[in-house]
Amino acid sequence: MQIGPYQIQSELGRGGMGVVYLASSPELGQVALKVLLSEATPASHKRLQREAAALAQLEHPGIVKLHDFGEHQGRAYLTLAFVPGESLEARLLSSGALPIWEAVELARDVAEALHFAHQRGLLHRDVKPANVLLDRVSGRPVLTDFGLVKDLEASVSRTRLTADGRFLGTPGFWAPEQARGKLDALGPWTDVYGLGATLYTCLVGVPRSRVRP
Repeated sequence: MQIGPYQIQSELGRGGMGVVYLASSPELGQVALKVLLSEATPASHKRLQREAAALAQLEHPGIVKLHDFGEHQGRAYLTLAFVPGESLEARLLSSGALPIWEAVELARDVAEALHFAHQRGLLHRDVKPANVLLDRVSGRPVLTDFGLVKDLEASVSRTRLTADGRFLGTPGFWAPEQARGKLDALGPWTDVYGLGATLYTCLVGVPRSRVRP
């Protein structure tokens, strides 16, 4: 199967509105291709556009690199750098908690990537182990999936795709303001909370929401 100039090799993951493929092209070699499903909503298309616009500003070794944004037979797609390895979530599920030194170094690297994004007025809003890729070549964690990214510097009327009362993020990793649907209260501290919850999961092996008192 081919999507645009990219030859599909295998499926890497699938969500409610999109699928991620391992693909290749003569110019870029192997890439990760994030494609909206045919039943994706107009809001999903706008979110993918917003994700592309955000990633275009984020040239950082700890953030997945954007190569291209396009459309194929009415379906929008993002072309991202392929990160060889596994997600932090997969690592924790297979091997359990990380050694303290490894967890702290990982959290430091992700914090640097988030700080870089925050300096450019961008919030990730879904920091969790599933969105941290462990690059087996560089040995560094790479933050991915900016599908819920929010531009703090843009006007609410122009960029906001959700309203108060909507719950964005992932239970166990979302900050209190996210859990309450108070989207206007979000800020860099929201991502810091997600990072803290991710560090906790690295040290314990499971999210805090699964730990019995």
